Amino acid sequence: MNEVNMTARTITIAAAALGVIFSSVPTDADTSLDVSPIRITLKMNAGEEYTNSVRVLNSGQEPTRLRAYVEDWYLDEVGTPVFQPVGTQKHTASLWINAAPSDFLLEPGQTEYVRYTIKVPKGAEDYGYHGTLILETLPLNRADSSLKQMFVQGRIACMMYVTVGDPRKEGAITALRTIQREGENRLQVQVENTGDTFFRLAGELSIMQGGQVVGQGEGLPDVPVLPGARRWIELDLSGDYMFANYLARVSIDIEGMGILIGECNLDPEKVELIR
Repeated sequence: MNEVNMTARTITIAAAALGVIFSSVPTDADTSLDVSPIRITLKMNAGEEYTNSVRVLNSGQEPTRLRAYVEDWYLDEVGTPVFQPVGTQKHTASLWINAAPSDFLLEPGQTEYVRYTIKVPKGAEDYGYHGTLILETLPLNRADSSLKQMFVQGRIACMMYVTVGDPRKEGAITALRTIQREGENRLQVQVENTGDTFFRLAGELSIMQGGQVVGQGEGLPDVPVLPGARRWIELDLSGDYMFANYLARVSIDIEGMGILIGECNLDPEKVELIR
C-alpha cells in the first residue's frame, strides 16, 4: 500500500532563512511557506502509475513566485543531502516524475497544489529508488532584465522514495567508537545498507555491565540509509557511563529484516578526541 507522510513543514526565507540559500536580501520583508508533505514513501510495481499533489501555502506577507522541478540526490556519510541533475544516480526515480505547474505565483494566504505523477517503467527491477521534487523561489519580475533587484533564493525539497516490487533488505553495523568533542562524550555508529532498498533507523542505546542493563541512552534518530550507502550517527553519552567494565549496546530494528546488535567498550582511556 502506498503511504504518504503528510507532516507539514514551515520554511521561512529571509536574510537568516531556513533552507538552501543562494543569495541575499532586498528589504525587511520575508517569505514564509508551508509545504506538505515533505516526504513521500510509495510501494509500487513495475508498470504502475501514481498521481498525487504537494500542498504549498504562502503564510507570509509578500507574494512569492516558485518554480517546481525534479532532481536526483544522495546522502553523504553524515546524512547531508547532495542534489544532482536528473539521471545522475543509477537508481533514480526522478526520471519517472512529472510535476505541474512548473512556475506559479502565490499571493499572501494563497494555496497551490503541485500535482505530480510517477510512472514506473514496465521493465524496472525490484529496487528502492529515490528522487525529489524541488520548490525554488524566483524573483517576482525575472522577465524584466532592467530591474536590478536583490532577492533571497531558497529551495524546499520534497523527498520521494519509490520501492518497486520486493527488493532485498540487508544491513550491518560496520563501526562503533567513542569520541569526545568539546568535552562531550559521544558514541559514533556506522550503519551500512547492503541491500537493494532504503531503510530507516529505529532502536535504542543500552549501557551494559556484566550482561545486565545499568542505563539507557537516547533512541536512534529516525533517518534513512540508502541502498549501497554507509551512514554515521552520533548518540549522547553524557551520563556517568565511561568505565572500562561498561559496554554500550546499540540495537537497530530494521522493519522487514530484523535487529542489528553492536557493542562498544566504554573505557575512558580509549576515547578518541575530536576537535
